[in-house]
Amino acid sequence: MARSAQRRNRERRERRPRPRAATPMARPAASYEDTMFFPRLRRQAKWMFVLLAVIFGLGYVIFNVGGTIPGTGLGDVLQGLGQGTSGPSVGGAEDKIKDEPNNPAGYRDLANALQREQRTDEAVAPLTRYLQLRPKDRTALSQLAGIYLTQAQRAQDRAQLAQFRLQQLTGGDLFTPGQSSRFGQQFGTGQVSQIEANRLNQQLSTDFTAAQQAYQNATRTYKSLIGATPRQAQADQPSIFLQLGFAAQAGGDYKEALAAYNRFLIVAPDSPNAAGVRAQIKQLEAAIKAQASQPGQQ
Repeated sequence: MARSAQRRNRERRERRPRPRAATPMARPAASYEDTMFFPRLRRQAKWMFVLLAVIFGLGYVIFNVGGTIPGTGLGDVLQGLGQGTSGPSVGGAEDKIKDEPNNPAGYRDLANALQREQRTDEAVAPLTRYLQLRPKDRTALSQLAGIYLTQAQRAQDRAQLAQFRLQQLTGGDLFTPGQSSRFGQQFGTGQVSQIEANRLNQQLSTDFTAAQQAYQNATRTYKSLIGATPRQAQADQPSIFLQLGFAAQAGGDYKEALAAYNRFLIVAPDSPNAAGVRAQIKQLEAAIKAQASQPGQQ
């Protein structure tokens, strides 16, 4: 009887459900994308893409690349500046400078000759020297500002191309094996692509900086141009304030741009461009406010 009772007790215990051992919670695996080089690169370069998008957008919205503000397009600024078909050659102008180093005409002739030969960047130095001797020459100031805008546009074009190629390159490696696995370490490094991406990212940064510097040079030159322009002439040529505003805004000097646009509205309140300028002022005020709210900004 005792053995029978023991057997029945054992059978009941065996039929009872046994509690399962608690399964340890699996730690969330690192995101596949977190282990990859190119997504990290895209995040690091995101600020550059944003700033470039702002500048490229400005070119279309403000400066009439897309035709919104007549008289302020790059073609309008450069029209007739140093583009004549006749005049002293580069060699002739250089000889004039050697003979008369303090004669401003030689430097102006050299700048014009260089521009006729499409050597625009080389024209900056003699034109700058000419303006040191003739600082109130408004035509020369406009010419120099136009050269700086040309430099900025070329730098933008190069940066856009680098950005496009970089996005193509980083987007094409989304299925690269993660570096945490042995297989990924052996086969997924994408070393050639990584080197090319680093090169493009450096080019993007260099060209962006070059564009910013050229816009800042243009801003400084337009301010000199306005300073050399009598008040009455400013009323007859209000587009110089739009040109200053665009150069300053594209160069990151929002306060200078805001002052230029407001001055335009004072000089030409009934201009057909006034509504577009007021819209730009609202955007600038919002940008300045947002900029001031960033940590570390005054």
